[in-house]
Amino acid sequence: MSLDFIAGWFGGMAGVVVGHPLDSVKVLLQSQDCRNPKYTGSIHCFRTLLKNDGVRGLYRGVYSPLMGVAGVNAIVFGVYGTCLRNMSDPDSLKSHALAGAAAGLLQSFVCGPVELVKSRMQVATDGCQSTYQCFKNIYMKEGIRGLNRGITLTILREVPSFSAYFFVYEYLTRTKSPEPVSTPRMLCAGGVAGVFTWAISYPVDVLKTRMQVDSRYKSSYDCLKKSLKADGVACLFQGLTPTLIRAFPVNAVTFTVVAWTMRLLEGGIPNPSYLVEKYSNIIETVNLREVEPM
Repeated sequence: MSLDFIAGWFGGMAGVVVGHPLDSVKVLLQSQDCRNPKYTGSIHCFRTLLKNDGVRGLYRGVYSPLMGVAGVNAIVFGVYGTCLRNMSDPDSLKSHALAGAAAGLLQSFVCGPVELVKSRMQVATDGCQSTYQCFKNIYMKEGIRGLNRGITLTILREVPSFSAYFFVYEYLTRTKSPEPVSTPRMLCAGGVAGVFTWAISYPVDVLKTRMQVDSRYKSSYDCLKKSLKADGVACLFQGLTPTLIRAFPVNAVTFTVVAWTMRLLEGGIPNPSYLVEKYSNIIETVNLREVEPM
């Protein structure tokens, strides 16, 4: 379990560092008023942030996902692997999809509060000057219920996302060749899977962001109804471009760092079959002892 935790921690942190600037752009575009937009597009938003706040502005709110990513990744990989091992046909693509869905469901309860704090920090609401202060302000004003604001939409996003993600990744890395899948192929598979899953779940993510940063919405349905009435269907796709651009490198880097971390930590373990069992979806496709240097 400690190896799972460490690898998931470093893989997730790498993904956050690579993708957070574009995530900040996404959140700002998602939460702005379509009738009177502050930013005309992704490039304008990025340039404005950089001009006004420098690199620090692009990484505002980064500590929340960095702190929460260990738990999120441990849950994802742990639940996913456990579900696969307990299925009658763990090698089937259907099993990978179901295991991914289960992982997405359980990790939503960690991911929801983490993203809530991150989003509040990114749009600088509630006087959030630091991650701790933001978390404290939300808890003091809204309690546990406030920290779980948008949890229904988080679940509706994560369950199909992780199901599709692991399905696509497994499909793209399968080969009849006895040779292990190459690192470039693993990078491409992770990137493509990430882009695909964000494309199908993005409208739900927009509603989740709006629900978490705007107290006007009383429920998920209320958020959808008011958003469509005020801004039209187009609002559900605000910030899609930076999200898809971000998805490829983030997911490619996350899987690669997880694999390399496991490779380094596995060096002292005489029987690599243990790792195959624990990380069936990744380790089966990568011979950790023979991965070519990047």
